[in-house]
Amino acid sequence: MSEISGQAVLQERDELLRFGLGHGQLRGVAISLDDSWHTACANHAYPPAITALLGECVAAALCMVAMLKFDGRLILQFRGEGAVSLLVVQARTDLSFRVTAQWRDSLDGASLNQPLSALLGSGQLALTLEPTDGVRYQSLVAAEGVNIAAALEGYFAQSEQLPTRLVLAADAQRAVGILLQQVPGEGGTPAERARAAEAEFEHGAALIQTLTGTAGQQELRTTAVPELLHRLFHQEALRLTQISPVRFYCGCSRAGVGAMLRSLGADELAQALADSEVPGHVAVHCEFCGADYRFDAVDVAQLLREDSVAPPEATRH
Repeated sequence: MSEISGQAVLQERDELLRFGLGHGQLRGVAISLDDSWHTACANHAYPPAITALLGECVAAALCMVAMLKFDGRLILQFRGEGAVSLLVVQARTDLSFRVTAQWRDSLDGASLNQPLSALLGSGQLALTLEPTDGVRYQSLVAAEGVNIAAALEGYFAQSEQLPTRLVLAADAQRAVGILLQQVPGEGGTPAERARAAEAEFEHGAALIQTLTGTAGQQELRTTAVPELLHRLFHQEALRLTQISPVRFYCGCSRAGVGAMLRSLGADELAQALADSEVPGHVAVHCEFCGADYRFDAVDVAQLLREDSVAPPEATRH
């Protein structure tokens, strides 16, 4: 009973699928990050626990931004005082993303088996929406739950009051997620619509709940997303309504870094040259893509010269 609307073509890698179920009272998105996830991690030495947590955050953030009707950027951030101090994902509505993380040396392989609350300590979840046109909005809640999915379901329950179920899995090879939400139905009285929508949501949530636990997580990490959706919902009038590519993107550049350094001024740049761990250079490391930029004394002088030379005014005689 499943179908694909329009002329969408399944690539099965690095794509996000939007879908509907049943009588239109459930909507969802499913995502697979493969090559894009490898690119995001390529220049970072993430411990296994950070790789798993950050991959789950990426999958979740892209699922959430795909559900929103706005143009701009969503920033998902977990902060804590434990072994994991920071997880950040910036996801844009064009389904590009970049990530960064901070952790303490006490994080080791055994941390994979610890609940999120233990890894973060006293943790906080921040969700920020930055529309291209409009007002920036941020919501802060305590980061509670055994994993990223549970913490975000708690956020939706507190802040959005929208029944949501989320399953996530990630490792060094792949990051995958499925998000399911209840939406208002049509026909009948409000009470009847609410009961029908709740029943459909509970049924759909029970189906994706099979992807938790050891066996479920293994299936989620190793099965192509279209096949996963078919396995789960082939009897539920599954409709794939849109398929979109996802990609890693970092907007840093040497020109951009140079502009930032120029804004520091001559005194701070001179001090940076003197204190740098890379002798004779001001070194800047991008925490998102891992790129390194180095500016020697000649480069710094050129930056300051560019700042001091104003463009000539046009004159007419």
